[in-house]
Amino acid sequence: MIKFVFFLFLDVVAFSGILISTLPFLINNYGGDIFIITLAFGSFSFFQFFVSPFWGGLSDKLGRKPLLLMNCIAEFVANLILAISGSLIVIFLARVIAGLFKTNVSVGTAYIADITDKNNRAKGMGMFGVAFGLGFTIGPLIGGLIAGSNFSYQSLSNVAWFACAINLINFFYVLFFLEESLKDKKEYHIKYSFEKFSSQFKTIANQSIYPFFILIFCIHFTFSGMEGTIAIWGKDTFDWGPKEIGFVMLLAGLTQIAVQGGLLRVLLKYFNEKQLIRSGYVSLIIGFFIIPFSSLYSLPLAVVLLCYGIGVSNPCLNSQISKNAPPELKGLALGSAYSSQAAARFLGQPIAGLIFLHLGKNSHFHFDVILLSILALFYFLLNLNKEKTL
Repeated sequence: MIKFVFFLFLDVVAFSGILISTLPFLINNYGGDIFIITLAFGSFSFFQFFVSPFWGGLSDKLGRKPLLLMNCIAEFVANLILAISGSLIVIFLARVIAGLFKTNVSVGTAYIADITDKNNRAKGMGMFGVAFGLGFTIGPLIGGLIAGSNFSYQSLSNVAWFACAINLINFFYVLFFLEESLKDKKEYHIKYSFEKFSSQFKTIANQSIYPFFILIFCIHFTFSGMEGTIAIWGKDTFDWGPKEIGFVMLLAGLTQIAVQGGLLRVLLKYFNEKQLIRSGYVSLIIGFFIIPFSSLYSLPLAVVLLCYGIGVSNPCLNSQISKNAPPELKGLALGSAYSSQAAARFLGQPIAGLIFLHLGKNSHFHFDVILLSILALFYFLLNLNKEKTL
């Protein structure tokens, strides 16, 4: 377990160091506006949405280790392209490669399932989440420190070279130290992946759980839009560079680790999951409302509120899906929840970029407040007394 968690941590450090703190400034350096930046962010999720079922299914036949090695190679190639990139087209090529061949989630969750039994699987998935959280906390900070406040093309390129080094280390680590977890390989045909992909839509339409998918989609639609625009918003508002964005992401990561690593367990002793989902939704609305009026002192409060909101909502919504889905659909339902997140990101980020570009830097935060407030009214007031509806 620890060996895999270490691989995942390194992988996310390299990925997030590029994505969050430096890629927006690199694209901006080549003349790309905020829409181009968010389109680059969303393109990764777009391809992940379609290929994740395929890679997960193929790993049932070939094993997990070959697909994890491919993940390291693809990330190395994508980051190498970024390091020597000379145009926006080349940058988008790097994002497409990363989106098509990234397997750390689809194969990584299968790896955890292989090495855990039913009694400690939740603990294993928790370790998976901790590795992600730590990676997304440390990666942007390292990337921001390497690029600096007064960044240049060379300092931004150095972050990509740093990521390449981690990808190489991770490749040899997986090759020599990570054991294959799949003991019994299965027969696989590509049609299985298409069947799994299409069955997700039927699962989402299930009457007992579709409200939770709507909430998941809207939460990640708004939150990912903030992630895609926060770097340029900080640059325009406070004249920030990658270094300052790295510290913002450090606060965000530490908050989510604190919420999911300890606070959530305490809160569940006193409140049920539906009450915590409501509190998370309210926290998101307040956080998005504060950002347009933020100063250097109030922005940290907004970040903490947003990260508390998604930190309690996401695991509680997944739990509600697991509890309310028919027994034979539980695994597929949870996979569909991840697909809903991916769909929300590849739509939410470019739309936030368009609103930012044409209506102003704060407009999409106002839009987020309105959207979430309408949903809160619909789910939390009109359907408060319905047994399986928030």
